[in-house]
Amino acid sequence: MAGVDHSSQIRTLILTLQYDHRASYYNDWIEAYEKSSLFKCQVLNLMKIEPVDLSSRIEEFDLIILLHSATGDTLDYLTPIKAVLMDRKRPILLAFVGNEFNSPYQPLSDKTAMLKNIRADIIATQLLEEAGRYIYQRCDAKIVSIPHALNPEAFNAETPYENRSIDIGMRSYRYPPHLGDDDRNRIIDYFVEQCSELGLSHDISTTHRFTPEKWGGFLGGCKAVLSTETGSWYLSPDDSLVNRVHAYSTQNRAGLVISEKSRLRRLVRHLPAALKSPLIYAMKKGPIKYGVFEDEKLDFDDIYQRFFKTAQKCPVYSKAISSRNFDAIGTRTCQIMFPGRYNDILTADEHYISLEPDFSNISEVVEKLRDKSCWQKIVDQAHHLVMENHTYAHRARQTSDIFQAL
Repeated sequence: MAGVDHSSQIRTLILTLQYDHRASYYNDWIEAYEKSSLFKCQVLNLMKIEPVDLSSRIEEFDLIILLHSATGDTLDYLTPIKAVLMDRKRPILLAFVGNEFNSPYQPLSDKTAMLKNIRADIIATQLLEEAGRYIYQRCDAKIVSIPHALNPEAFNAETPYENRSIDIGMRSYRYPPHLGDDDRNRIIDYFVEQCSELGLSHDISTTHRFTPEKWGGFLGGCKAVLSTETGSWYLSPDDSLVNRVHAYSTQNRAGLVISEKSRLRRLVRHLPAALKSPLIYAMKKGPIKYGVFEDEKLDFDDIYQRFFKTAQKCPVYSKAISSRNFDAIGTRTCQIMFPGRYNDILTADEHYISLEPDFSNISEVVEKLRDKSCWQKIVDQAHHLVMENHTYAHRARQTSDIFQAL
C-alpha cells in the first residue's frame, strides 16, 4: 500500500460494539491488538460514534479492523457509517465476521452484501478458508482464515486432576432448530441423562451462563467439558433454506408475539445483564412472547424432516473451532467432543477425547477420563500446541503479516 512505512507500527482503527455483558472473546481480540508492538491502536465503539467524526479522521490510519461484534448479531450500527467506509481512499479494511451461519434474524447474505458495499479488502473468516471463499464469493476481497485463539492471561488454571470436583461440565446455549444441526443438543442431552449411570458427576446448564471472569474458574473445577464445533452443515451463501423454515414457524405462531425485527431487539442490547435477564425470562414465560424464543421451541425432528432431510449440505467443510475450545485448553480442562476438523488445529484423542456421534465408544471415553495419566497427557499436549501457535498474540502477528503482504 503506497505511502505506508511498514517498518513502523501499523496505525490501526478498531471498530467494535462494546457491550457490558458480551462474550469474553470480543475483548480478547481488542486486547491482543492493543498489547501488540506491531499495532498502534485506537478503539471506537460503533454504538457511540457519529459518521461525520469518523469521516474526518479515517485517513489517519493505515488499517481498519472491523471486529466480529460489528457483524455478528446486527448490522444496525455498521449501516450509519457504510458510506464513510465505502468512500474511503486509503485505509485497508480487514473485516472479521461473527456468527457465520444462516440466520433468519441477521441473514448471512445481508452480511455479505454489507462487506461488498463497504469494500472490505480482507475478510477474516472463523471457518476454514475454503468455506470462507464459498460464502463470500460475491465479495472482491482476499479471504483469510483467522479463527479464535487463547487468552492465556484469562484462562490459565492449573488445578490438579484430583482437585477438580466436577467430572463433566458445560455451559452453552442450545442450537435452534433452524440450523438443521443438533450435535450440540444431542451431546448435552446424552450426558444429562447418562452421567449418573456412568458414575460421573456433572454440572451442565443451557440457561445459566457465567461472566467471563467466572467462566475460567468453572473450567478449572472440571476434569472435562463437553463441546462441539460451531456452525452448521447447511451453510449457504444465500439464506433461502433458513428463510423457508422461518416462514413456516412464523405462520404457526399463536398469541401475541413480538417480531424479532422490532425495535425492542435493539433496545434490549443496551440493557445491563441485571435488567436483561428478567426481561428474557418474562418473554419466555409470559403472555407476550418474542419470536426468537418461540422459534427455539420448534421440534427439531419435525423441522429436519420438513426442510433439511432432502436439502443439499454445504459442498465444503462448514464448521469451525470455537473460542470455548481454546478457553478449556488454557485451563488444562479435557474436552469430550465429536470428531471433526476443528480448523485442522486439534487432533482426536491427542488434544481431546473423541466421542463417536452415536455414543458407541462411551465406555472408552469414560475410561480415558478416569485415567489420570491419560487425562494429563491430553491436556498437556493440547496446551503446548496452543501456547506455541494459537494465542491471540499469534493472531495479531498473523494479521500484521497479512497486512504487510498486500
